Amino acid sequence: MGLIRQGESVVHEFFVHNAGKAALQFQGASLSLPGMTCHLPREVAPGGDGRIQVELSTSHLQGRVEAEAVVRMNDPARPERRLVVTGDVEGPIELKPLPEVFLSAFQGENASRAMTLVNHQKQPIAARQLRPGGAHFTSHLRPIEAGRLFELVVGVAPGVTSGRYEESLRIDVDGPEPVRLEVPVHLLVRADLYASPDVVDFGDIPLDRAAQAAGVFDLLSQTILVKKRVGEFRIASVRTDVPALQLTKAPLDSSATFRIEVALSPERLARGTLSGSIWVATDDPKFPEIVIPIHGRAL
Repeated sequence: MGLIRQGESVVHEFFVHNAGKAALQFQGASLSLPGMTCHLPREVAPGGDGRIQVELSTSHLQGRVEAEAVVRMNDPARPERRLVVTGDVEGPIELKPLPEVFLSAFQGENASRAMTLVNHQKQPIAARQLRPGGAHFTSHLRPIEAGRLFELVVGVAPGVTSGRYEESLRIDVDGPEPVRLEVPVHLLVRADLYASPDVVDFGDIPLDRAAQAAGVFDLLSQTILVKKRVGEFRIASVRTDVPALQLTKAPLDSSATFRIEVALSPERLARGTLSGSIWVATDDPKFPEIVIPIHGRAL
């Protein structure tokens, strides 16, 4: 659908040819986004042509969009057909490159992320921050081109300890279409010695299906990297309070990075919640132990 303005409706037609010897009947469609409609022909005669019309309202969308309609038919060889409409929806006010901030830094590091607030309207706007920063980040909004472009810089606040922080900032925009932007700020502050990922989540594990299909438990295995920002360290031990886990680490000697393989034992896995931790003991005096939570559910 290319580039369109937010609020416009997009209509796209897909042409269907029935090369079979029986009538092709349409039974319905599943739509991936709210504001979508799909108009299907009742049937297409043998050797005939038909049209499927997909319409999408963009009043609630912004940025890159992929809308999907899965059409169901009576064709035994291909009972479903996936139709995709893609494009870019341009709102009157847009924060680029994304409408939210992702910032990762080491503890004590002076890191920041610059974003651009763009006015796509003909009339100029004024923008100001209502919430200048969260408890764990700083932010500053300044004009680059009066009424048209503004720069938003988000940085890590001094003294923030390691952890994940989910906060937000607010920007008020005064103009022909006044808006208040709530901008999510996703902040990850790592210690100098850390685990990635810092949580192991197996999700829902269907035991009956896993028992019937070879290799399912291999696909559920996960790898944790334990890394040090500068220098080497040793892992003295790795243990867990989850009986169904099997843990192996490599290498055995000092290193700047270790791999911990986390696998599930089918014999020890019982139905119920999979909850506990992995404890990694190190010889680093500042970080003698790293705790990695375990989540999951065996169904």
